[in-house]
Amino acid sequence: MKRLFIAVPICEKSRTDIAGKILSNTALRRMPVRWTAVQNLHLTLQFLGDTEEKRIQEIKRIMDNCRTCSEAEKLCFSSAGAFPARNSPRILWIGFMNNEYLQIIHRDLTAGLNAAGFSVDNKKFKPHLTLGRVKDQTEYPPDLFTVYKNAADSAEISDSPLDRITLFESFLRPGGSVYTALYDKMLV
Repeated sequence: MKRLFIAVPICEKSRTDIAGKILSNTALRRMPVRWTAVQNLHLTLQFLGDTEEKRIQEIKRIMDNCRTCSEAEKLCFSSAGAFPARNSPRILWIGFMNNEYLQIIHRDLTAGLNAAGFSVDNKKFKPHLTLGRVKDQTEYPPDLFTVYKNAADSAEISDSPLDRITLFESFLRPGGSVYTALYDKMLV
């Protein structure tokens, strides 16, 4: 079994901007948050979880059936948010401006995976990057979300190209997850 997910990789320039303009913020570094490793930043399209290795070829075919476009679209970053709510954040994220092509890719992928019998998330797609997870709900400062939102919303982050989707394998390690790209489907 392999722990798999399909995502849009975030380009180096965008990751560098996030690291330098948000994740390096001194006030945020003191918060009880486990920050995502910069090299792991990605936009998840579908989390597949533990999957039999023999199904990887099927997943690749489903990815290959996603629509392409004549030129690379861009993922433009927008405002920061929190799940489940700002006053009790567990996940700190940054969202993207509406992108119809991203929605089409997500729909194509979800429809193909559903038709093939994969267990996928069929909730409304809210594209975001998870930047951090609150370690202890009982000990976070009341201004945690405000400090995070101010840092994230004031950061100018370079657009990231929407030129591929990638099948990743995730390895859970004591120091955090490690992701290995298994397959890229080019979109242009």
